[in-house]
Amino acid sequence: MKTSTRPPHSARWPLPLAAPLATLVAAASLSACGGGSSSGNAALLATSGSSSTQTPVTAPATSSDSSVAQKNAFQVGTTTFDPALPPEPTLPTDAQVCATLEASNNLVRRPDGALPPEADPSIAGVGKAVSAATANPDQARIQAALDACGAAVNAEVGAAILAADASATADQKAAALPNINIAGASGEELAKPQYKPSKFAVRLTVNSSGPGNGFISGPLTLPSGVTLWIDKGATLYATRDVMAYLNGAGKYCGNTAVSATQAGSSGNCKALINGDYLVNSAVVGEGSIDSRAYAEIVTTNALYPIMKVDLSCSNTYAAYAATPSAQAPDGTACDNGGTFVDSKSSVRNMTWWDLAYLGNMVQNGTTGSGSQSNFRMMVFNYAKNLTLYKITLNNSANFHVVPSGVDGLTVWNVKVQTPTLAAFANPAGNGNPLYTGETFNADNVKNTDAFDPGSASSAKSNALTTGSTTTSSAKMSFDGYLKNFVFAYNYVSTGDDDIALKGSNNPNAVGFGIDGNRGKRGDRAHGIVIAHNHIYWGHGISVGSETNAGVTNVEVYDNSFLNSEEGLRIKSDYARGGEVSNINYRNICIKNAQNALLFTPYYSTKALSGGVPKVPNFHDITLGNVRILGESKVKLQGFAANTGGYFTPTAAYPTGYLPAYPLVVSMTQVAADDPSLISLISSDANITLDTVNLPIQASTANRIVVNGQASLKVDVDKVLDCSQAFVDFPSIGASNPFGTHWVSQ
Repeated sequence: MKTSTRPPHSARWPLPLAAPLATLVAAASLSACGGGSSSGNAALLATSGSSSTQTPVTAPATSSDSSVAQKNAFQVGTTTFDPALPPEPTLPTDAQVCATLEASNNLVRRPDGALPPEADPSIAGVGKAVSAATANPDQARIQAALDACGAAVNAEVGAAILAADASATADQKAAALPNINIAGASGEELAKPQYKPSKFAVRLTVNSSGPGNGFISGPLTLPSGVTLWIDKGATLYATRDVMAYLNGAGKYCGNTAVSATQAGSSGNCKALINGDYLVNSAVVGEGSIDSRAYAEIVTTNALYPIMKVDLSCSNTYAAYAATPSAQAPDGTACDNGGTFVDSKSSVRNMTWWDLAYLGNMVQNGTTGSGSQSNFRMMVFNYAKNLTLYKITLNNSANFHVVPSGVDGLTVWNVKVQTPTLAAFANPAGNGNPLYTGETFNADNVKNTDAFDPGSASSAKSNALTTGSTTTSSAKMSFDGYLKNFVFAYNYVSTGDDDIALKGSNNPNAVGFGIDGNRGKRGDRAHGIVIAHNHIYWGHGISVGSETNAGVTNVEVYDNSFLNSEEGLRIKSDYARGGEVSNINYRNICIKNAQNALLFTPYYSTKALSGGVPKVPNFHDITLGNVRILGESKVKLQGFAANTGGYFTPTAAYPTGYLPAYPLVVSMTQVAADDPSLISLISSDANITLDTVNLPIQASTANRIVVNGQASLKVDVDKVLDCSQAFVDFPSIGASNPFGTHWVSQ
């Protein structure tokens, strides 16, 4: 393997600029930010309570040194109405409810969000199974209500939806346009009233005559056209019973390995909420969903292999899979990622987050192939008009929401916080730590991505899912692309990516897997937009790491980052790289982030798939009105020629060496309040600068071309107004582990 030994360019102020240091303006470190450019502000309007009354956004003075420019600047975090977006979703009305289910009075949520141990007790003694009656009391009745509602929806509007799709599919096939997948009826068409049923919601509520406010359920199937509505005060908890998540024969869940050589996979487990081939489905409400990945895994089958915190296992899969199932002798080597069988061990079972840490951080760090078989909170594949609205999502065992191939995906005013205070609650009152003894924190709950929207692997023609065991009478067409995606007014704090656009699958050999210009609807200005969000801990707003299918035409604006690990991020490597272009960031406030900007094609040393490199190519990236507060790092890297090693020559790479793809980025009004606190690493980049005070300079050795010049003369008070951008996470009750603070004045 031939690899580049040239180091990346690293810099801090002061730099050898033309202006003498004596004339440079020292920027004060502020607890809130101000200033701004009027560019793009006309498209962002504010309203006081009514979307029919629109007034221009202005930034009132918030400190004695606010300038006139600041007063008229765009103020991040205050926009309540944006005409560039489609209308805000709404909750169903009482008349639109198919069924209402009340929580049992046996399940009462504590203020920290946890259920008391009496609600669903763990194993009572060595080698004992838990009772299904307490481990999973609500799955059957919730699914029955969803199925009944799905059948009613299909009976009322199913024929109209199928007819519209059949007509559109026939027209598209007759047109026979090259390199165009058959999409059938668009999400825009199917959003019209004639395709909406009179009743479509299943509502989970608190008990009307007692304190009950919790439901415990295993995996649920969301039917087409149905809305799962979790009402204010109610919480849907995931069952801790691993048996509920088994995803077919031989798909073992709750492990870090399925054999001595094969790592675990989330695909071994059903998600808590599953939805494939849907039209006009949703999960909404002012209640919450808690996957309880912090809690001890239990089983209703005493012979199912469970890993223990001492790294032993209770049985082997080989013995469990025998006919009839048997108990492997103590001392037998585990085949689920543990060490050896100890059926008499009295230590507690692992939690889902124990498995994630063991698989990702320990076993993967040793062998390069470790992972965990943990269930995800929500997985959706192929849908037209899928909505998440106002719901709170907590403590997923793996990714929270994974939607693929959706035309019309809306995530609006959703809150994701992982871990919450519930992760630290147990009967002893001393937290429920990782098997290592370390207390849960925002950085050791691995693979808890909040939102990972992407394209599907191919176009599909498939019947709609009308219930957990039923489908529509005819098939519908889905082109597999992610289209018309709105991510707005959300609050996100998690242990991994806050939101990551995954360009990992391309349903069409030509074009991009994610393209904001593909089939854009008439009720919005942008096809892929991420706007008006508050991001806390996590990896920020990301593109990648999978970009092999390509990502283009994405608008990211009016977002704030507070104490995040990353702010704006584009990540990939030559095992899963591709083209990323026309990613436009503007009006961004970043405070106390470890890495404010992180654009790199060297995300990992992941092995090639089939030995064929996929070189990352990031270009036409723009940043405008970005303000960085506090100490942070910035990484701006393109792909250097010949890095990644030597490969057998191919038509794409006839020399056997990989070509250079420099990062092409333009920055306008991008500034740090204290530039001396910014550490920059850069290489292989073509950078255009206008009103930038980051320590960016040209370098022949590191192949950095700079158009324009960075300067400490930048007045940060004229860059952007961040004085209202940073707020405490709006937790439910006392569930926020960060606490609350006085608002900066």
